[in-house]
Parts: sequence; structure tokens; C-alpha cells
Amino acid sequence: MDRLDPDPRHLTLSTVLHEAAHNLGPAHEYRVGGKTDGQAFGGPLASTLEELKAQTAALYFADWLAQRGLLSQSDADTSHLRDVTWAFGHIGQGMVTADGKPKPYSQLAAIQMGYLNSRGVLVWKPKEKAANGSDLGCFDVDMAKWKPAVEDLARVVMGAKARGDRALAEKTRDDWVSEGTAWAGLRDVIKERWLRAPKASFVYSMTSK
Repeated sequence: MDRLDPDPRHLTLSTVLHEAAHNLGPAHEYRVGGKTDGQAFGGPLASTLEELKAQTAALYFADWLAQRGLLSQSDADTSHLRDVTWAFGHIGQGMVTADGKPKPYSQLAAIQMGYLNSRGVLVWKPKEKAANGSDLGCFDVDMAKWKPAVEDLARVVMGAKARGDRALAEKTRDDWVSEGTAWAGLRDVIKERWLRAPKASFVYSMTSK
């Protein structure tokens, strides 16, 4: 938490890169073997995969910009930390809606963070106290391992989309979204802690003159 900068520009950077990546191939209107992504993967999985593609590109392109001197590495790293907290927020909302429909953002967040956890980037330290000083167990982010892990994840995600590889897409989803796994247990920790935080409500009113 001592490395987290709440300045909105860090999350804005990721949002801009995410939205730009929707327009990069393989995009949803592309056809592989004559099939759109909806036909190749099925609607819900296609939606999750497209959002996963865009957000994984956002994780990748921050370092890409830093390598070219267009962004400081410090800002890229801070953007990565904001991406982690963004993902935690969506994991905290659960993987499916009340009527059992997949939540694309929640599932992409679970896939990304689960993959980073498996690669030693998002490290769970069960015996260390969290930043609040009371909860036992916390996550830490090893930035030295971020770039190669994200590059490998990008190859999996972009490759599945580019080839229309439904089996790989389903396996990637199931590995990190399914219940009953070690990662599912850590997702429950994220959810329990995240839902403690108070949520803001906004009330708008209009007056006529």
C-alpha cells in the first residue's frame, strides 16, 4: 500500500490503453475460419475474452511506453498497482450475476490475478499482516516479474483469439474462475476484505429557473 498512488491519472492511463486495445486485432469483428468470435467461442466467453484481451494489452502497453521513453517506469509500475486494485474490486463483486450469468470484468480480473499469482508476481504472504495492521495474510506485487509474466499471458490470450482456440479459452477461464481451487480460496479473501469498504452513493437533483 505504501507504493500505491491514488492520483486518478494512473488508472486513466490503463483505461485509455484498454479502450484503444479493443480496436487492435484480433478484434471481435475479425473472422477465423469464417467465424466471428461470438460464433467461435459463444457469446459469454467471447465477451470475457475480448475484455481480457483489452485489459491484458493495457498491462502490457504501459511497459511498452516506458521502454520507448514516453512514460516513466515509475508511472508504469504505479499504473500496474492500480490495475491490481481495479482487479480486486471486480473480483470482490463475484464471478457471476444473481441469475448465474458470467461477469466479464470479474472473470477477466480473476484470470489475470490468478495467472500473476501462479507466476510469483502477485504473492500471497499468509503470515504477514495486511496494511490495516489487523488482518493476517496479505498480497505483495513483485514488479521484477511483472513484464515477462504479462507477456506470456498476452501470448495465451491473443493466441486463443487469433486462432479461434475455444479449448484454450475455456481452459484459461476454468483454471482461474472455477470454485474449489487454491486460487478460489484467495479470491474469497479478496472478496471478504473488499466488501468491507464503504461504497459511495451519489444523489443528483435538478432545479429549473
